[in-house]
Amino acid sequence: MTGSIRLKKAAITKEKAPQKSLSERVIDFELEISGLVSLILVAAYLLDIPLARRCLFISYEYGIDAYGKGIYDIYFVSFWIIAFTFLRAGMMKYIFSPMAGLWAIPSTTKRQRIAEQSFICFYYTLFWSLGMYIMYNSPHWFDTTHYWIDYPHIFISRITKYYYLMQTAFWFQQIYVLHVEKKRKDHLAMLLHHIITIILLVASYYTNFTRIGNSVLCCMDLADVFLSFAKILKYLGYSNVCDVVFGLFAVFWPITRHVLFSIIIWSTAVEPPKYLDMLWEPSKGKYFTPFTQKIYLGLFLLLNILMFYWFLMIIKVIVKVLQGNNAEDTRSDDEDEDDKEEDDVKIVEQPVKEKS
Repeated sequence: MTGSIRLKKAAITKEKAPQKSLSERVIDFELEISGLVSLILVAAYLLDIPLARRCLFISYEYGIDAYGKGIYDIYFVSFWIIAFTFLRAGMMKYIFSPMAGLWAIPSTTKRQRIAEQSFICFYYTLFWSLGMYIMYNSPHWFDTTHYWIDYPHIFISRITKYYYLMQTAFWFQQIYVLHVEKKRKDHLAMLLHHIITIILLVASYYTNFTRIGNSVLCCMDLADVFLSFAKILKYLGYSNVCDVVFGLFAVFWPITRHVLFSIIIWSTAVEPPKYLDMLWEPSKGKYFTPFTQKIYLGLFLLLNILMFYWFLMIIKVIVKVLQGNNAEDTRSDDEDEDDKEEDDVKIVEQPVKEKS
């Protein structure tokens, strides 16, 4: 009786499905829309339109591998927000979803999750590697004093500028993604995290603190490589391998996001007066004062609180694994419930199809 009632409700819901809103239609065609905009900008560049060049390439070259900052950087970031939307949608549809199909996964929901996490894993692997390469070839490689020595660091290398602005664009685009994907249990925490990250990226770029920004990004990105890979393995059904990868994630998280990140916070709190005059002189590129120091520390501490909140969730998963259960991200939505709803619709659609 209960089963038939549920089927009737699903059928009624299907029959009385509301018209899609404009935002939902945009999401349905995000690949086509973002691709068209990108194509228009490429065509405009080929027609030698200056605005298009500012969108596609970085600006303010002042010497050999020396780039400054300015208002035109907004064009580049804006383009990459659109480009990341196009790349994400395209890679999910034409690369990662077909790859998930090789495992004969019947659930549309799980295939979608695999595609989403595959793009995230690809992105973090690429940009963590690039960030580590930049840091390894810079004075601040495991030396926090060079965050402050010779400040302000007004000019940055070509690769650093591409890296920093593309990371900034990615985090702006992630706010869009956060509202496109099915809401997770920690939606508000994720939104706050994205906003803080964007503020820190924009502020550190403008105030010439890209060295410390590079270090923070490297601390944050590594754990996400393992987390997204573990999720992919979980959806594919490789539970034992998933547990191993999640174990690596659980090891690297406290090392990078609590120990190393806390060292950066300590450096921001203690070391600047040793190397800086702590004066506000925008004409000289100096923006670090006792007041701005407090702002940075406040944002870092907020970020650290969020990290501890998520680390408590990680500990819960570790406890479950030690009790004999499989690793599962407690922040995720309920895939089983999604699969159940999907099965209900299929059951209802079959009689309707036969009747017609």
